[in-house]
Amino acid sequence: MFNKVVISCLKHQTFFDETCEICKKEYFVVKGLEEKDGLIIDKNVAQSHEKPTFYKEFTEEKAKQLYEKLFLYYLKTLNNEKDASNKAKSIITKQCQIRNIEPWNWI
Repeated sequence: MFNKVVISCLKHQTFFDETCEICKKEYFVVKGLEEKDGLIIDKNVAQSHEKPTFYKEFTEEKAKQLYEKLFLYYLKTLNNEKDASNKAKSIITKQCQIRNIEPWNWI
Protein backbone atom coordinates (compact mmCIF):
# COMPACT_ATOMS: atom_id res chain seq x y z
CA MET A 1 0.00 0.00 0.00
CA PHE A 2 2.56 2.57 1.10
CA ASN A 3 5.62 2.79 -1.06
CA LYS A 4 7.48 5.20 1.24
CA VAL A 5 10.47 3.89 3.11
CA VAL A 6 10.52 5.08 6.68
CA ILE A 7 14.03 5.97 7.72
CA SER A 8 14.83 5.36 11.34
CA CYS A 9 17.88 6.66 13.19
CA LEU A 10 19.56 3.95 15.23
CA LYS A 11 21.42 6.43 17.48
CA HIS A 12 18.44 8.54 18.53
CA GLN A 13 15.61 6.12 19.15
CA THR A 14 13.83 8.01 21.92
CA PHE A 15 14.06 11.56 20.48
CA PHE A 16 14.83 13.50 17.31
CA ASP A 17 18.22 15.21 17.16
CA GLU A 18 17.99 18.41 15.11
CA THR A 19 21.61 18.11 13.97
CA CYS A 20 21.25 14.51 12.76
CA GLU A 21 20.39 14.21 9.04
CA ILE A 22 18.72 10.80 9.52
CA CYS A 23 16.53 12.20 12.32
CA LYS A 24 15.55 15.15 10.08
CA LYS A 25 14.51 12.80 7.27
CA GLU A 26 12.51 10.65 9.69
CA TYR A 27 10.81 13.74 11.13
CA PHE A 28 9.88 14.97 7.63
CA VAL A 29 8.35 11.60 6.75
CA VAL A 30 6.37 11.42 10.01
CA LYS A 31 5.06 14.99 9.69
CA GLY A 32 4.33 14.77 5.95
CA LEU A 33 6.91 17.41 5.08
CA GLU A 34 9.21 17.62 2.10
CA GLU A 35 12.37 19.64 1.58
CA LYS A 36 12.62 21.18 -1.86
CA ASP A 37 15.26 23.73 -2.88
CA GLY A 38 16.01 24.53 0.77
CA LEU A 39 12.34 25.18 1.56
CA ILE A 40 10.17 22.97 3.75
CA ILE A 41 6.84 22.16 2.11
CA ASP A 42 3.91 20.68 3.99
CA LYS A 43 2.39 18.12 1.61
CA ASN A 44 -0.89 18.07 3.55
CA VAL A 45 -1.43 21.82 3.09
CA ALA A 46 -0.37 21.75 -0.55
CA GLN A 47 -2.92 19.03 -1.27
CA SER A 48 -5.74 20.85 0.49
CA HIS A 49 -5.23 23.95 -1.68
CA GLU A 50 -5.66 21.94 -4.86
CA LYS A 51 -9.38 21.39 -4.33
CA PRO A 52 -11.47 24.56 -4.23
CA THR A 53 -14.45 24.51 -1.90
CA PHE A 54 -17.71 24.29 -3.81
CA TYR A 55 -21.03 25.31 -2.32
CA LYS A 56 -24.43 24.68 -3.84
CA GLU A 57 -26.33 27.62 -5.26
CA PHE A 58 -28.08 29.60 -2.53
CA THR A 59 -30.96 31.54 -4.06
CA GLU A 60 -33.45 33.73 -2.23
CA GLU A 61 -36.10 31.04 -2.70
CA LYS A 62 -33.87 28.42 -1.03
CA ALA A 63 -33.00 30.88 1.71
CA LYS A 64 -36.69 31.45 2.47
CA GLN A 65 -37.34 27.70 2.59
CA LEU A 66 -34.37 27.21 4.90
CA TYR A 67 -35.51 30.11 7.08
CA GLU A 68 -38.96 28.57 7.44
CA LYS A 69 -37.54 25.20 8.47
CA LEU A 70 -35.04 26.74 10.87
CA PHE A 71 -37.64 29.06 12.37
CA LEU A 72 -40.00 26.16 13.11
CA TYR A 73 -37.17 24.07 14.55
CA TYR A 74 -35.91 26.83 16.85
CA LEU A 75 -39.45 27.80 17.82
CA LYS A 76 -39.91 24.30 19.25
CA THR A 77 -36.65 24.38 21.16
CA LEU A 78 -36.55 28.04 22.27
CA ASN A 79 -40.32 28.69 22.73
CA ASN A 80 -39.76 32.32 21.74
CA GLU A 81 -40.62 33.68 18.26
CA LYS A 82 -38.13 36.55 18.35
CA ASP A 83 -35.21 34.35 19.42
CA ALA A 84 -36.15 31.67 16.88
CA SER A 85 -36.31 34.28 14.13
CA ASN A 86 -32.97 35.80 15.10
CA LYS A 87 -31.28 32.40 15.23
CA ALA A 88 -32.65 31.39 11.83
CA LYS A 89 -31.65 34.73 10.29
CA SER A 90 -28.13 34.46 11.70
CA ILE A 91 -27.73 31.06 10.04
CA ILE A 92 -28.99 32.43 6.71
CA THR A 93 -26.57 35.36 7.04
CA LYS A 94 -23.69 32.97 7.73
CA GLN A 95 -24.57 30.96 4.62
CA CYS A 96 -24.50 34.18 2.59
CA GLN A 97 -21.08 35.08 4.02
CA ILE A 98 -19.69 31.65 3.17
CA ARG A 99 -20.81 32.05 -0.43
CA ASN A 100 -19.70 35.68 -0.58
CA ILE A 101 -23.14 37.04 -1.47
CA GLU A 102 -25.11 39.94 -0.03
CA PRO A 103 -27.89 38.93 2.39
CA TRP A 104 -31.38 39.87 1.28
CA ASN A 105 -33.17 42.85 2.85
CA TRP A 106 -35.64 40.65 4.76
CA ILE A 107 -32.79 39.27 6.83
